[in-house]
Amino acid sequence: MRNTLRPKPDPIAFVKAALRTARFHLADWAGAVRPLKLRIGLTNRCNARCIMCNIWKQEDNTAPELPHEIRVEELDPIFTRNQRFLSDLRHISLTGGEPTLRRDFVDIWRVLHKHFPDLNMSFNSNGFSTAKIVGYVEEILRFHPRLTVMISLDGMGENHDRVRGLKRVFQHTFATVEAIAAMRPTNPLLKLEINYVMTPFNVDDCLELFRYCQENKIAFNPIYCVQGELYFNEGEDNVSLPENVRERYLEHFTRILEEDDSLQTREILDQLLDRPRDFDCWAGRTTILIEENCNVYPNGGCPSDFLMGNLRDYDYSFTELLTSPQAQAVLQKAKSCRICRLSCETMTTLQYPEALAGYRKSRELPLPDKTNPSAS
Repeated sequence: MRNTLRPKPDPIAFVKAALRTARFHLADWAGAVRPLKLRIGLTNRCNARCIMCNIWKQEDNTAPELPHEIRVEELDPIFTRNQRFLSDLRHISLTGGEPTLRRDFVDIWRVLHKHFPDLNMSFNSNGFSTAKIVGYVEEILRFHPRLTVMISLDGMGENHDRVRGLKRVFQHTFATVEAIAAMRPTNPLLKLEINYVMTPFNVDDCLELFRYCQENKIAFNPIYCVQGELYFNEGEDNVSLPENVRERYLEHFTRILEEDDSLQTREILDQLLDRPRDFDCWAGRTTILIEENCNVYPNGGCPSDFLMGNLRDYDYSFTELLTSPQAQAVLQKAKSCRICRLSCETMTTLQYPEALAGYRKSRELPLPDKTNPSAS
């Protein structure tokens, strides 16, 4: 079995990881780290009723727009005034709620393209409205070809509907996935990902969905759900995995590891085995989240007491906001935080500032060797 073999050391990869880690830690000591990933929440409005998320309860989901939502005309000063601060960005992700409920969705992309014409950008969607989403993608691709579309698909049938809290939405979501996939041959820079939230109700869909993604060259992005501001589910016990479900997921991802020996798969396995996070969090330094009302958090999984401030209160300047006492206190707290391991932060962290930890993780035995009692 693959999981009983320790991958061979790679001296070149080790040196590269060590140098990258040293460079980021030195830059952090000098106060010179800039974000690599920016996430922008466009709205909390959502037309799903997901069992693990209460974001749809926060707003009037029938409203065409809401006064506190970040406006298109605010994006230009944000990017202009923070041009140097955002100069190291590798990725921008638009999220929500359901971001495609914004009627000015394409206008937002035009502003992003103006400031970051060559940057890889993505948006996530529940995929319910196939015609609208496909239309948006077609229009965006005309001027910004480096696009990743992330569709939430939590199973291959009724279990998807159960997780999403609505009946008969799977057929629409799956149609959206198929339509976006069909656009790739004529749009070589278009990428497609499936976001799969791990819950007790769709555990047996895991392997089937992984196989579908493998066969169709779609990225499979499993999400170990957490409590926090991202889902407005703080203090609720509706995201935990019972022991029998955890064991089944452990079996599934052990098999997935044999075909996808990635840091993300290993991170999921670590979480399923309840192993503590053993590398620092760089949220707030290499990742930043702007919420729909311009509140700024280190990352989407952060609880409400990790609010660093509101960009509108600082004339849209990240530099001024991040030097405030409130933001400094949060950043200090985030460094030693072990609350979540959301991939939007952990994958960036393990590839860049904690690349040495990423190298170590890629060489460890991902699972205990049950055939050898002396193995760890």
